[in-house]
Formats: sequence, C-alpha cells, structure tokens
Amino acid sequence: MYEKPNRHSLPRTVDEVADLLISDLPPQQMATLSGMTENDFVRLYDSVANYVLDEFKIWTGNDELLASCMHEVSDKGHATDPALIILRRVWQKLHDFPEILIIT
Repeated sequence: MYEKPNRHSLPRTVDEVADLLISDLPPQQMATLSGMTENDFVRLYDSVANYVLDEFKIWTGNDELLASCMHEVSDKGHATDPALIILRRVWQKLHDFPEILIIT
C-alpha cells in the first residue's frame, strides 16, 4: 500500500483565507489593494475569483470554509459567492490598516 502524502491543511474560515492571502502579498500590492475603489475591486474579483475557489477547494471538499462563507451571508445578508466574500474580507482588512509603510 502507498501512504498518502501529507497535504498542507486548508484554511477553514474566511478570516484564515484572508490572512493567508494578505501574508502572500508584497507591500506594494498591499498598498495598491488598500486604496482600491469599488470599481477596481470588481475588476480584481473578476480576475482572481476562480483562483480563490480552486486554490482553497471551496466547491470540491473544503466544506468548513464553505460553511464559514455562508455564515457570513447569514450574518450580514451579502452576496452568496464565496470568492466575493473572501476577497471583500481581504479588502476590508487592508482598508483597516491605518497606513502601509513601503520600504524599498
């Protein structure tokens, strides 16, 4: 028998995914995202939504993350698209930074 390779664990909550995505961003991209308008955000969503859905296996087995996304919907009455919920949380967290210092 073959042993299954150790898989990295998938994030289980909207906040875990948002924090993970933010931690992978270079400071300049963090600054760009934090200053986005609603229209800019929609364009970002259109270009990365499928990546978020696939990377975190939202429709293919990460039931805890899907449930966390749906919990956000029931709490706030927002759209039911998990990728939109996650990306809005990233955007919100970046907007909550008082200032992003870019060191070059």
